[in-house]
Amino acid sequence: MSQTLAHTLPDTKQTPWQLAAIQLTGVTSLPVLTTSILIYQMSNFLSAIITLVIGNVLLWVIRLGIVAMSFKNRESTLDISLKYLGRRGGYFIAVILLVATLAWFIAQTTVASAALDLLVPLPEGPEINRFIQISVGLGIISTLFCMNGIVVLRRLCVISLPILLVAFLGVIIFAPTDLPAATSNGLTLAGLPLVLGTNLGVTADLPTFFRHAKSWKASIHALTWIQVVSLVLGVAGLYLGTILEPWIGVKTTEAATLFHPGLRVSLVTLIFVSAICANVANVYSASVGWELLAPKSLVGRKEYLILGLGLTTLFILLANVFSMDFLLDTTDSALVNLCVVLIVGYLISLYQKREPRALCNTYFVAWFIATAINILQASDVFLTTLNPLLTSTAIILVVVALHAIYPKALKSK
Repeated sequence: MSQTLAHTLPDTKQTPWQLAAIQLTGVTSLPVLTTSILIYQMSNFLSAIITLVIGNVLLWVIRLGIVAMSFKNRESTLDISLKYLGRRGGYFIAVILLVATLAWFIAQTTVASAALDLLVPLPEGPEINRFIQISVGLGIISTLFCMNGIVVLRRLCVISLPILLVAFLGVIIFAPTDLPAATSNGLTLAGLPLVLGTNLGVTADLPTFFRHAKSWKASIHALTWIQVVSLVLGVAGLYLGTILEPWIGVKTTEAATLFHPGLRVSLVTLIFVSAICANVANVYSASVGWELLAPKSLVGRKEYLILGLGLTTLFILLANVFSMDFLLDTTDSALVNLCVVLIVGYLISLYQKREPRALCNTYFVAWFIATAINILQASDVFLTTLNPLLTSTAIILVVVALHAIYPKALKSK
């Protein structure tokens, strides 16, 4: 049984469709959807498609490994972090999960609220802030759906995914679909690190959700559906550069195109529903960290209410105080590096045929150094010209290799 769960794990019979729906509702959110546009801006149409295909194949393989290492004992992301990084590393990851949820909650809500403020003609006077009104509304609705954990999340996403796919199809049909000028004529995979970098953080979090699968076969089918649908959405997203801006959302300079009723309704539906689903999923992800750090009296159904209301309150206090970019970069780097460490550790455990606990100090040091270097890169202090994902992967491999050469240096107690 999970080390972080003091109660019986509920809802352990999820089908492939239910597992996939929870993940795919997040794929349709604006910050993720606009990644395709950024990939195209780095290359050309053919290169972008090839990059998306290769990226999704690699992600399927990596995600299969991440889910495989946790499925047998139905462990969450935090459970396997405790196993591979030790108790100290587990507390670090618990904090990271909570901070990452705060950052993504604010980012998702900010982008969605700004877009809905543009699309929905609500009255605004000198004492009315429509952006805050919409943001608080999204936060309260998200909190209501958070209160029963995975059970309500599953039902919400199963109902929402068909709505989101129809809304996305409406955006494709009604939006101007002229491709912008290509920046490169030859084939290039320059966008591949971007595909991996923006998805590996989510990949590290998959065990928390896939521990509810009814079988290993259901997990494999769900992962396959997730990557196939993600690829289709990614390719279709290449055509949306005229109305969407990477990491920003809906382009305010293209407001004239939004007067088409079909496009307006499709965008409002897509943005509103995906933001709610993404926020609820983020809260459930953070709950495993909360269960390790919070007093037992605050664990259980009430934890979702505390997290939901707490995140909404923090959004009101922090959204306009400072940018979330640095916090997003920091937490995403930490989770991406966790994914890399877990994959490396899992492969070593399979090869050596022994528990990863013997190397948990090594894995923690590798994760910590790689994340620290990535933070310095994000701050424009150190190695700013190098790709963060490639840099952290190299650091992790070097630390693990040094342990193989000098095994007593980081010997786990």
